[in-house]
Amino acid sequence: MQVLPEAESHTNRSKNSRSPIFSIFCHQKDYFCGKLVNLDYHILDHVIAFFLLITLPLMSLRSGEMSEAIAEMLPPKKHLYYTNGLTLIIGALIVLTSWNISDRPWSVLGMRWPEIHILVIYGTIIIAIFYLGDLISGLISKNRHQQIDEMSYVIPANGSEYKHYIFLAFAAGICEEIIFRGFLVNYLLQWDAYVDYIEYIAIVIPAFVFAISHLYQGYGAVIKIFIVAILFGVIFIYSKSLVIVAILHVVVDLISGLVGIFMVKKELEETP
Repeated sequence: MQVLPEAESHTNRSKNSRSPIFSIFCHQKDYFCGKLVNLDYHILDHVIAFFLLITLPLMSLRSGEMSEAIAEMLPPKKHLYYTNGLTLIIGALIVLTSWNISDRPWSVLGMRWPEIHILVIYGTIIIAIFYLGDLISGLISKNRHQQIDEMSYVIPANGSEYKHYIFLAFAAGICEEIIFRGFLVNYLLQWDAYVDYIEYIAIVIPAFVFAISHLYQGYGAVIKIFIVAILFGVIFIYSKSLVIVAILHVVVDLISGLVGIFMVKKELEETP
C-alpha cells in the first residue's frame, strides 16, 4: 500500500518527535509507545471529548472556589455523596457505551491486569510519599481549622456520614479513572501523527482537566491534584491498565475521609 507523502511526513515527524524518556522505556510491541492501535472514533467520542476538554473546564472556572453562601445552599452531605457518585457512574457508563458500540478492545481502555514497569513502581511510591507528606502537613498546619471549615460541606464529620461517603469514594475512584485516564488519554494519543510530543500531552491535558474539575476545593488543591493526576497518567500508560490507578484513587479518597473525621473530632475537642 502506497503511503502519501503528507501522511508519511506526519508519521516520520511523530516518530522523530517522540520524547527521549518515552523512547528509552518503550518497545516496538508496546501499543502505548508512539501510537495506540488504530481506534475508529465516532461522533459520540468527539462529543465526550469536547465536553471533557472544553465544557467541563469552563464550567469549573465559572463556578470557581466554593463560597460560604453556596455551601449553605447545598443539600445534606449524604445526598451530595450519592448525587455526585451517581453522576460519575452515568458519565462512565456513557464512555463504556461509546467504547462498546465501536467494538474496541477493552484491554486498550485499561480493562486488563496491569503490567509491572519500573515507572509504575516509581509512580506509585511517589504518590504514596506525596500524599503522606500532604496529610502530615495538613494535620500540623496552623491553618488546619480554616481548611476544615472550607471543606466542611463535603468531608464526613463522623462515622455515620462516612458510611455514605464510601459510595462516593468508590464511584469517583473507578469512574473518574475510566473517564480521564481510560478514555481521554486514549483519545489524545490517537493524534500522535499530527501533534509533537503527544505522549506528554496525553498525560498532562487529562491531568489538567481533572484538576480543574476540583476547583471548588481551592487552587491549592488543584495544584496537588494536578501533580497526582500526572502520576496517575504515567502509571496508566506504563501498566496499560486502570487497576492500579483506580485502587490508588479509591484508597486516597477513603483515607481522606477518615482524616477528615479525625480533624473534625480534634477541632471539636480543642474548641472551648
